[in-house]
Amino acid sequence: MELKNQNSGGGVQIKAVDEKNTKNVAVQTQVSNINREFQEKSTEKLAKDSGLNYVDIAKTPLNPDFLKIVDIAVAKNARVIPYYRQGKVLYLAVEDVKNANTIALLEDLKSKGYENIISLASKSGMDEAFEIYDQSQKYKKIEVVENVEKSSIGTYEKEIANMTDLAKKIETVTAQEALNMLDVGAMKTSASDVHYEPGEHSVVVRFRIDGVLHKVFALSHDVFHRIGEQLKYASKMRLNVVTIPQDGRYTFNFNEVKIAVRVSSIPTPFGESFVCRYLSSDNKTLGLEELGFQDEALAKLKRATQISQGMILITGPTGSGKSTTLYSVLQIMKSEENKVITLEDPVEYQMEGVVQSQIDEVKGYTFANGLRSILRQDPDIVMLGEIRDLKTAETAAQASLTGHVLLSTLHTNDAVETIPRLVNMGLKPFMVAPSLDTIVAQRLVRKVCEACATKKVTDEATLQEFKDHGVNGPAEIMEAHGCEKCSNTGYGGRLVVAEVLEVTKDIKEMILRGASSGEIFDAARKAGMKTMKEDAYTKVSQGLTTIEELHRVIGV
Repeated sequence: MELKNQNSGGGVQIKAVDEKNTKNVAVQTQVSNINREFQEKSTEKLAKDSGLNYVDIAKTPLNPDFLKIVDIAVAKNARVIPYYRQGKVLYLAVEDVKNANTIALLEDLKSKGYENIISLASKSGMDEAFEIYDQSQKYKKIEVVENVEKSSIGTYEKEIANMTDLAKKIETVTAQEALNMLDVGAMKTSASDVHYEPGEHSVVVRFRIDGVLHKVFALSHDVFHRIGEQLKYASKMRLNVVTIPQDGRYTFNFNEVKIAVRVSSIPTPFGESFVCRYLSSDNKTLGLEELGFQDEALAKLKRATQISQGMILITGPTGSGKSTTLYSVLQIMKSEENKVITLEDPVEYQMEGVVQSQIDEVKGYTFANGLRSILRQDPDIVMLGEIRDLKTAETAAQASLTGHVLLSTLHTNDAVETIPRLVNMGLKPFMVAPSLDTIVAQRLVRKVCEACATKKVTDEATLQEFKDHGVNGPAEIMEAHGCEKCSNTGYGGRLVVAEVLEVTKDIKEMILRGASSGEIFDAARKAGMKTMKEDAYTKVSQGLTTIEELHRVIGV
């Protein structure tokens, strides 16, 4: 694009070429980044030669509470930034240890009883850090990305006696009716997902019920081809594309409840494989007790819902109910006095009184930059779907250190393992320690079906197993069978087995000094933490689930 401007004499033209300006900006940015990197390396070498620590202060979360120790104007004049404090031990980023104003400020802090631990920082880093601090005091409005579902299909309102009847009926109806029947079948069995898996001779259809996949029936390739085309049409996928993965979404109404279906397809040698995830708009947020939290774990998690700042992390593998627990905690914490914002992928449950935003990786709206934008919306509580990388972890830690409550999830096997996981991601111990408040590690076990489960005498080997895990074994335990009510699975519904780690002052100090996971675990046990296995055995002894289900989920 070319802009022209004539002066009053009409003879001179000024041309501004956007492309040239853009290139100039890009070159300047590149040069600036190179200079910055060179400056950081030079500062790091100078610190090493001087026997001092080094810190890239621009990348270090700043807690305004620590900056209040030193007036911001004084800090800027002395080129000193307090970035961490442990009691009277004060960690300080300093640009020049020989600067007269710096020396004067250090002496003043020393006279007030502080022990100064100095880290050398670059001039550019200090400039950026002060700028970040100034900007953090201002909130800028952003556009919240919303995913509004506009399409809807009617429900095929016809009773289905059992899944065998469903398989037979699908072969005799149109593709649209067949898909509607499958949707109704998923709803009647409380399936969370339906899997269509093409093989050489047929296509297997499996329903995930209470977290476990069950083969329901098999379809011929001809019948499935029609259903697959209908699935792609309903979820707005490209019908003529069969060699690359696709994602889509459609909705339908079941008993006056809107159900959203997320559809994913991938190519296989025998045709496209589909997985459909069913999300009900009528899902009610359950209380912590209803989820299965008990005793010590329940008390610690309830305490965590009362905090005014800090990070609460829910950990576990995919499908362990992390998001459900997050929503339940959020339901307790939200109030008219708090601004609550979530950043999710996708938004699974609609919550009244909560601003919910959905990330869009394709358009660059990621967890990392989305979280930075959310913090400009002046929230009190932030729920982040998942911490996936160092940038997100750093911003999350920053948020929890600056007066926000930050709720999120992480993929770790147990509560203690979360701490080294964050450190291995690149988060410094002095950032992990003060930001963490509570860590919940959990799994989901299926509850026995009350209609068909029976009791059996606990054998000696099983009693010893209970004893080995610190739980008194009961005289009788439950045995699953299967009936029409539970779709012949023997189970109905799921509940949490969990361990809750409260990051106490002692544990924070252990994180700072680099204590091992074993040491932190021992400290947590002394503080009363009940392990996930203990919780699982307790629930078996209470008759809520079976020993077989415990073995399947916990892997004892």
